[in-house]
Amino acid sequence: MDDPPKKRITEFDDMLQLVGSWGRFQVMLMVMFFPFNLFLGYVYLSSVLINYTPPHWCKVEELLSTNLTMEQRKYLSVPLEEDLEYSKCAVYAPDWNQVISEGYTEPDPNWPKVPCSSGWEYDLEHFHRSSVTDFDWVCDRSWIPSLGQAMFFAGAIPGTLVFGYISDTFGRIPATVASNTLAMLSGILTTFSVNHWNFFCLRFLTGACHNMFFTIPYILSLEYVDKSKRTLVGNLGLALFLTISGVSQPWLIKYIGDWKIFSWIIFGQMSIVFALPWIMPESSRWLQSQGQSDKAVQIMRKIAKINRRKVSEESFKSYKELCDKQKESESSGQKSTFFDLFRHRNLRKNVILVVILFMIITCVFDSTVRNVTNMKFSIYLTFMISVALELPADLLSIVGISHLGRRFSASVSLGLCGLCLLLAVPLSDYPIIAATFAFTGRFFATYALNTGFQYTVEVMPTSLRGQGAALSNISSMVAQIGSPYIVYSSNLNPNLPFILMGILGLVGILPGLFLPETADTQLPDSIEDAEARGLNDRFFWIPLMGSENRYKTKKNSTSGVENPAFVET
Repeated sequence: MDDPPKKRITEFDDMLQLVGSWGRFQVMLMVMFFPFNLFLGYVYLSSVLINYTPPHWCKVEELLSTNLTMEQRKYLSVPLEEDLEYSKCAVYAPDWNQVISEGYTEPDPNWPKVPCSSGWEYDLEHFHRSSVTDFDWVCDRSWIPSLGQAMFFAGAIPGTLVFGYISDTFGRIPATVASNTLAMLSGILTTFSVNHWNFFCLRFLTGACHNMFFTIPYILSLEYVDKSKRTLVGNLGLALFLTISGVSQPWLIKYIGDWKIFSWIIFGQMSIVFALPWIMPESSRWLQSQGQSDKAVQIMRKIAKINRRKVSEESFKSYKELCDKQKESESSGQKSTFFDLFRHRNLRKNVILVVILFMIITCVFDSTVRNVTNMKFSIYLTFMISVALELPADLLSIVGISHLGRRFSASVSLGLCGLCLLLAVPLSDYPIIAATFAFTGRFFATYALNTGFQYTVEVMPTSLRGQGAALSNISSMVAQIGSPYIVYSSNLNPNLPFILMGILGLVGILPGLFLPETADTQLPDSIEDAEARGLNDRFFWIPLMGSENRYKTKKNSTSGVENPAFVET
C-alpha cells in the first residue's frame, strides 16, 4: 500500500499511519510484551506466598522425642482460646518430664500458661515452608512481614524516580533491561537473607524496580499502536499471562514446598530480558522527542517493511525534518522538564486527578490481593481464585474501557468494588457468601486497575510520559505502603479490612469523573496536546454514543472545520 503523495508529516501519528498502526509489527510487539506480564505476577504476587504464615503453635522440645503425632502434641500442650481455636502464642507449662512419664494424653486446664519460649511448630504437612517459618516471624514478631511489604513499596519511590529518569533520558529499552535485572537479582538474593534487616533491604531493592519494570515496556507497546487497539494491547497480556503467572504460583510453591527454590525458579526466568535490545525496538516517539532523527527513521522503515507498507522517501524525509525540528527546539532551550506538568492549568488538573485516582485504585487493588490470607479457606485455593479473576476482568476491560470510556470505567468499577466489599461485612457469618462478595470486589478492582494503567499513559505528553508515569507510580507506592496494614488490621477486627477497602472504593468514584475522556484520541506528543485534553468534551459522553456527539462545539456547517480552539494538535 502506498502513502498519499506529497503528504507532510506534522506529528508522529501521521508517520505511524503510513507505516501501519496495526499490523504484523504490532502483533509481534504485543507478543514480546507478554513475558513482562508473567514477571509482574512474580514480582508483585509472590510475596503473599513467600511471606505466608501457616498454622502454628508453641514448640515443646520434650514432646518432640515422643511417639506423639503432630496433632497429639498440639492437643496436649496448647491451650484453647475463647474462640475455641488453638493458641498461637501461649503454651501449657507443667513438668513435661512428669507428664511424659505418667503417660498423660489429656491436658489439664489448670496447668500454668506461659508465652512460647522454645520456638514454634508449623503445619508443614499441609503448607509450604516460608520466610515466616524460617525466621519465626509470628506472635510478637508478626509485624515483620507487613513491614517488609511496606519496605517494598517504599523502595518503589526512589526506584520509580530513577528508572523514570533513565526512561526519558536514555530510552525505554535501557530502562526496561536495568529494572528487570534488578528485580531478578534482588528476588533471588532475598532467599539468602539471614535476618529481618537483610530481608528489609532486599525487599526495598525489589520494590525499587516495581512497577517500572512492567510500566516502561507497557508504555513502549502502547506508543506504537493505533488508538483503537491500545486497550487490546494493554490488557490482553494481563488477561492471559498475569493470570497464568498468578494461578500457577500457589500450586508450584505447594508442590515444591520451599519458598527459596520457588523464588529461584520464578525470578530466574527474568534473565531473558538480556535479549531485549536485539528483539524489541526503541520507542520512535521517544527518539522523535529527543531529535534522534536517523534512528527514528530507521525504525519506521523497519516497521513499514514488516507491515508490508510502501512508504515514499518523501514521507520519510518529512518525518526526519519533524525530528530535526524537535532537536532544534531542544537545543534552543525549549526542552520540557518535569515541572512543565504543573505549569499549565488543565494539564496540572489532569495530572493531579490521575495521581489521586491511581493512588486509590492501587491501594484498593493491592489490599484485595493480600486480603486472601484473611479468608477462611485454603490459601492455595483462595489465591488461585483471586488471581483467576484477572482473566474475566481483563477481558471485560478490553471491551468496557473502549466502549464505556476511561472516565466511567474507573468510577463505576471502583464504586462497585467498594459496595461489594462493604456488603461482605454483614455477611461475615456466611463465609461462602462473604467470600463471593469479596471476590467480586477483587474483580472490579482489577478492572479499575487496567483503567488506571491506561490513564497514566494517555494523559501525559510524550516528552514527559516516563516521568509522568513515574509520578503516578511513586504516588501509588506511597498509598500501597498502607495496604499491608489494612490487611493486618484484621487482628483488631476481622471485618476492618473490608470496611477500609470499601470506603476507599467509594471515595474513588470522584476523581475519575473529572478527568478528560481519552478514548478514541491520539496520545499527546506535546505539552500543548496534553493541555487541550477534554476541554470541549461533553461530560456524559461515552464512546458508545459515537464520536459525532462528543464535542460541545459542532463543526462549522459551511467550512467543515472544527473550532480551532479545540482541534487536537
